[in-house]
Amino acid sequence: MNKKKILLCNEASFLNTGYAIYGREVMSRLFATGKYDLAELSVYGSEIDPRREQIPWKYYPNHPNPNIKEEVEDFNSHQANAFGSWRFEETCLDFRPDIVMDIRDFWMMEFVERSPFRRMFRWAIMPTVDATPQSEQWLCTFSNADTVFNYSEFGEKVLKEQSGGAINCLGVASPSAHDVFTPVTDKKAHKQSMGLSPDSLIIGTVMRNQRRKLFPDLFYSFREFLNQTQSDNTYLYCHTSYPDIGWDIPSLLNEHGIASKVVFTYSCEKCKYVYPAFFEGALSVCPRCNYLSSKPSNVHSNIDNEDLARIYNLFDLYVQYANSEGFGIPQVEAAACGVPFMAINYSAMESVLANLEGEPIKVKALYKELETGCMRAVPDNEDFIEKLINFSNLPEAIRLKRGFQTRQLFEKHDTWDKTAKKWEDLFDSIPIQDPKDTWDSPPRIVNLPNEAPAYLPNREYTDWLFTNVLGEPEKIGSYTYSRMLRDLDNKNFIRGMGSFYFNEDSWSNIRPEWEKFEKEEAKPKEERKKGCFHPEQLIENKFMKEFEPGDFINGKEIHGMIKLKLNEDMYSINNVRVTGSHGMKYKDKWIFVADHPESFKINDKPQFVYIPIVETGTFTINNEEFADYDYHDMVLLGDEEWKKRRGFQKAA
Repeated sequence: MNKKKILLCNEASFLNTGYAIYGREVMSRLFATGKYDLAELSVYGSEIDPRREQIPWKYYPNHPNPNIKEEVEDFNSHQANAFGSWRFEETCLDFRPDIVMDIRDFWMMEFVERSPFRRMFRWAIMPTVDATPQSEQWLCTFSNADTVFNYSEFGEKVLKEQSGGAINCLGVASPSAHDVFTPVTDKKAHKQSMGLSPDSLIIGTVMRNQRRKLFPDLFYSFREFLNQTQSDNTYLYCHTSYPDIGWDIPSLLNEHGIASKVVFTYSCEKCKYVYPAFFEGALSVCPRCNYLSSKPSNVHSNIDNEDLARIYNLFDLYVQYANSEGFGIPQVEAAACGVPFMAINYSAMESVLANLEGEPIKVKALYKELETGCMRAVPDNEDFIEKLINFSNLPEAIRLKRGFQTRQLFEKHDTWDKTAKKWEDLFDSIPIQDPKDTWDSPPRIVNLPNEAPAYLPNREYTDWLFTNVLGEPEKIGSYTYSRMLRDLDNKNFIRGMGSFYFNEDSWSNIRPEWEKFEKEEAKPKEERKKGCFHPEQLIENKFMKEFEPGDFINGKEIHGMIKLKLNEDMYSINNVRVTGSHGMKYKDKWIFVADHPESFKINDKPQFVYIPIVETGTFTINNEEFADYDYHDMVLLGDEEWKKRRGFQKAA
């Protein structure tokens, strides 16, 4: 019995980012069942990364080989390639998935919806819903997925309410924490073992240094807390990255005068020593091996879970200070270590707070983010300061009791086993489709009209495009339809991250890439040349135009027959009349007919030409071996990619 083939599109299972952790934990449990054939398109992985050996299922790297200039140039040619766009089709052709799974942001997954292979697989997604409202474009993409899980109750509520039930939401499959995240038995002794005062009060956070992580507000609030309490034994511990795409950490420390009160995690690249220290820049001397090789943690050189668990266990209180979160796994990891926590009461953080009974920090206001159009939270710093003061005044026994209760609530909530079981049940409920209806199906050919109708108003013209060019009249009135109509009216459009459309406001801090968009740009372009045979080419006592699916050529069954309008020159080779762009074998190499030294151009030009699709991909006429239509490679990947994959060379 064939196993269901499941392809995960994600960052890379050997990383310790939120997405990577989720994918690794779920895929590991699916792999352990033995029920599935699993693969991963690792968008931050490369074929030369030794960490690929950690992945037990099939591995498809997205990053180019740095030693191959052409690959690097292709990868850098479009922003969406960083998320897997340029590798997705070839991965699908090789793996032929029954189900494609994705758990990322909209702009990281939207290319899947546009893939020519979309009808070949079921699409199960868990998009990041970290704020409200969600863009109409995002909702449109989510509604085109077969099934949708959510990271949080907040996310599920937003998608259900905004889509009016159009999105097939199946519930919440929240992240959890690895088994290594457990409380230490003696927190004071643990602090001392890590070089900290056993009597210190540690307020900790584990957040990547990104703009949405509110380090300026966090540092300001901590400074005010110190001013009001005059505490000399309370420290802020920031397990974060530097340098990164977010804030200027040293400037913020100097601005608030807290350089001697904020602790960071450093990791030595040479001896692998992980230790807390005051900020010493992006590179410092390791206190163990004395080499200049210690750096703050970052997304490329993560510390392992055991070391991270030791860091969580230094905290007396965990704080998630962000303007929004898709979930925020560190909150759960801290709770697993028996650390009570506070978080801003917005987005998925409000769900985590409710489930684990954390203490909410009030939202002072919401503002509309320029890049996404979503509402983001402005925290009430004064409320946070007051809550910090109240917590610091609690007796130690009460703080420890709160930590114990937090751990108990964690144990009652979702575990990785429960989360993975939800995905397993979903995949088991999806029947395997007959390959003849998917990857082995004949191509769907849309015969493009020769001419676009003249003088149509923009709306009628858009109707015509969707009906006659895209072949998708059911999408008339959709988001894509409305945006194309609007762009025709405006006579321009703006490019974005790789999505068909993107929020116009999103790149206002740089020069927007506005481009002309009128009927001339919208109409179908001249068809690319396709190699095919003369309709009256005789083969096995039968004209090419007379063959039908189910017939045989050279004992090979014909799966389909393609009829196309001739748009190039005809050639003759060994009494075979065929277009010059058709592929044939010559001296054990694949070349184009026009490149064969014995072929010559002829004037016999029929209106239409024909080409079969055969079970083996090749067939013989007059002792010459020709390629069939080769739908997936030639048409969908393009002539040059087809040529490259087939190993075409100029005839010697």
